[in-house]
Amino acid sequence: MHPTVISFDDESEAEETAEALRSVGHYVETGRERFLGEDDDEAVVFLVLTDARPSQARGHVVGEGFVVS
Repeated sequence: MHPTVISFDDESEAEETAEALRSVGHYVETGRERFLGEDDDEAVVFLVLTDARPSQARGHVVGEGFVVS
């Protein structure tokens, strides 16, 4: 199974989404990725990986999160 990946610019939105998914029983991991070649610590994306299907995950996204896969 491939995880569903949700991308955020805002760390707090990523954490709130992760907690929402956990609260309904989904497995969740969080992380952050720097943009390739960027030296600026501000140039990061926050990721939520979950076992929820994309259609399920969309219902729990807080803010401007984008379901990648």
